[in-house]
Order: sequence, then structure tokens, then C-alpha cells
Amino acid sequence: MSTALAHSGLQCLPLLPYPERTRVDSIKGRGGAMDGNSCVQTIRREANLAAARIVLTYAIFALLWILFSDKALFLFISDPDRIVQASIIKGWAFVLITGAILFVLVARLIYQIKLAAEQDRRNRQRKGAEFRAHSERVHAQLEDRVAARTAELEAANRELDAFAYAVSHDLRAPLRAMSGFSEALVEDHGEQLNGQARQYLDQIVLASHKMSELIDGILVLSRSSRNSLEVSRVNLSRLAQRQIERLRQLDPDRRVDADIEPDLIVQADPPTIEVALHNLLENAWKYTGHTSDPRIRVYAGDIDGEPAICVEDNGAGFNMAHADKLFKAFQRLHRQDEFPGTGIGLATVQRIICRHGGRIEASASPGQGACFRFSLPSRRQSEGSP
Repeated sequence: MSTALAHSGLQCLPLLPYPERTRVDSIKGRGGAMDGNSCVQTIRREANLAAARIVLTYAIFALLWILFSDKALFLFISDPDRIVQASIIKGWAFVLITGAILFVLVARLIYQIKLAAEQDRRNRQRKGAEFRAHSERVHAQLEDRVAARTAELEAANRELDAFAYAVSHDLRAPLRAMSGFSEALVEDHGEQLNGQARQYLDQIVLASHKMSELIDGILVLSRSSRNSLEVSRVNLSRLAQRQIERLRQLDPDRRVDADIEPDLIVQADPPTIEVALHNLLENAWKYTGHTSDPRIRVYAGDIDGEPAICVEDNGAGFNMAHADKLFKAFQRLHRQDEFPGTGIGLATVQRIICRHGGRIEASASPGQGACFRFSLPSRRQSEGSP
């Protein structure tokens, strides 16, 4: 008539009569391990069944007692006074016997519930410890894998940068010889060459100059990844003004209106951030070459609410449908005869900004200019510093 309840791991194992055990085992087989809520519901259900069995036992005993005790009383006693006394004794006996039976059944049920709860607690602790140990092992394995993959990626990037640096450096000597001899040939024997030969030679000189620019760009791109960063307080307004003055010296015939917001302070590595700013301003200078009233602005803005530096121009712009190519090396959105270049400058800018932990984005419209915005995470700290 009683039921023992136990809990094993995340599964409830009530010690029921065979039919109930078979039913629970089938549930386990179909559903696997039950969670904590299911286990509590199972314990509660089995406790209710046990209580119902106690009540049923009490009702059956009371019914049998009433039926048979009254018949026995009238069968063996005929004196009315003795029948009254016997009825009183019978009532007290019923109370004592049923009380004892109920006490035994309820006490055993409570003991079994406590035993099941204790077993449940121990198994939960064991399963929790096993789960934590397993999670720690998996976490450690993932960390090892990530560290290994990161090391492999860093090694591959270092090898690639070293290769680019070595190749670019080794190409300088033969390229210098090619350019020097071509220019010497033009100077010394240019008058002896016919028009077509002179044109071919000029193309060789131009190609060597283009190749030299490309090698310089590759070297800058490689150095932007190889050199270590030494972050300090940088006044970007001064750097921008210096770069604009340099561009004006290189192209004195142009009149470009440059509006630079004062005191744009960031925390960055001065040499590399100057390279990034130089490339952005050189781009703006170049792509405003066909504009009647060229303007370049450098000011504080934001990227999705994060403080950023903006470099804006009113030049040729570009189609945003091709923006995915913008920061890829050797990718250009304009023809070489329109705007000469190597396609490395913006890739270098993105690499420098990413190394600082920031991000860069651009917006533009054909013929309406472009705006490049880059963020540096430590800029807030620099603004809050004295």
C-alpha cells in the first residue's frame, strides 16, 4: 500500500509496484532523461497516489470493521448493557487501530519522500559536478583550438607580410635599373628614335614609375601590419593640416578649400595613424581633381553613435553598389586614365584602423563626393582625460 520515491540523476525512479515501474521505465525509454520540473511533478503525482492508497486502506478497513464487528457484537453478546459497553470499547479500538495503521503508513510515506528528496539532491549535485567538469573540459578544448587557429593565422599573416616585404624590397633594385636606363636612353638617344620607338620608351618609363608606386604601396601595407603600435595622445587636426600643406606643395597649381576642425584628439599610434590620414586626404585631393570648387573637410562625427573622425570631399564619389570592393587591396572603382592609383591606399587605412580596434566605413554618391568615417575605441577616454 505504500510507495517509495527516489530520484536518480535527472531521472525519477519511483519504487512502485511492478506495473507502475514498467510504465515509468517506458516513459524513460521514450523520453530520455527528464528535467527537474518533470521530476518534481512525478514525485508529487506518486505522493498523491500513495495518499489515495492510504485513504482507500482506511475506508476498506473502516467498512469491514463496521460490518463484521457489529455482527460479532450481536452474535456473542445478548445483554443490552454489555452491548453498549462493548460498542464503546469497539469504537476506541477502532480509533486506536486505525490511528496506528495511519501512523505507520504516513510515517513510511514521509520517510520514503525524504529519502527520495535526499537521493535527488545527491544526484543533482553529482550531475551538476559532472556537467561543470564536462563544460570545463569542452571550454578548455575550445580555447586550445582557438589559440591554435589564432597562432596559425598569425603565423600565416606574418609569413605573408614578410613575403610581400621581401618581394617588394627585392624588386626595387631591378626596377630602379629599368627606370634609370630607360630615362638615360631617352635623354641620350631620344633624338635618334622615331616616333613609335619614343612612344614605346615613354610607356616603359611610365610603367616603371607605376611599378615603383605599387611597390611603395605594398611596403606601406606590409609595414602597417608588421610594426608594433605605441599608442599615445595624437592631435589629428595638426596631422591633417600638415598633410594638406604637403599636398599643396606637391600640387601648387590647385586651389582646394580645406576645412579642418580644431583639436581632434585621439589615442593612437602616431606614425601609423598619420599614414592612414595621409591616404584618406590624398584620396580626397585626387578625386576632387575634376571638381570646379574642390572642398575637403575633416571633422568629428559618429558611427552608430560611436565617436568617429570624418574625412569628406565633394569630388567624384562612387557607386555604393560597389562599396564592398572599396577596402580590398588592388581593387579600384575608377579607371586608371580617370584617376591614377594603385588600389592599396584604402586597404592600408582599413588595416591600420582595425589594428587600433576601430572600424571604418564610407558613404558616397557618384559626382557628389564621398565621406570616410573611422572610429578609435579609446577616443572617449582621450576626450575625458585632462
